[in-house]
Amino acid sequence: MDQGVAALIAAGFGVLGTAVGGAAAVWGAKIGAERSAQAVKQQVRDQAAAEHAHWLRQQRLEAYERFEDNYSQLARLAVRIDGDVSPAADLLRDLAHCSSRIEILGPLEVSFRSVQIATALGVRVAQLHVLRRIQSSDGGEQSEEYSQLVSQLRDESDPSNRWDEYHRGFVQAAQKVMGSHLA
Repeated sequence: MDQGVAALIAAGFGVLGTAVGGAAAVWGAKIGAERSAQAVKQQVRDQAAAEHAHWLRQQRLEAYERFEDNYSQLARLAVRIDGDVSPAADLLRDLAHCSSRIEILGPLEVSFRSVQIATALGVRVAQLHVLRRIQSSDGGEQSEEYSQLVSQLRDESDPSNRWDEYHRGFVQAAQKVMGSHLA
């Protein structure tokens, strides 16, 4: 074999090696680009999920705080309303609105607790309203059933009603959701 043929064969292997190396480099670049694109997509998804979780947490915090503000005012009034019941009724409407917002934002346990509180305080405000009307009536003759109803309302309108118990459950559930409960 002469040197010319050997050089030609060596050149052919060199060209073949260059072509294979170039193809491998292109294939490697393609795989790297695809993996990089997948990583960017995953990062965008993770960032979107984190932003949504942060937004939801803020919305819940605002709803829970507003519910707490209305609850504290209404709970003070619900112990004994001596005059006009309408401020308590207004607060009860606000509390029910907050409870509805909490139902939307969740989770279910906190929502359930807020509904319990709103219902218990609603019953209390209704009881006080009826008792207030009875006390301010003209004092006409009343039937035995009416007197029993008044007595029952007085018995059921004990100021140490269950809303405080429900409220403790609400606070515990909200703390768990917000991650602020103490272990």
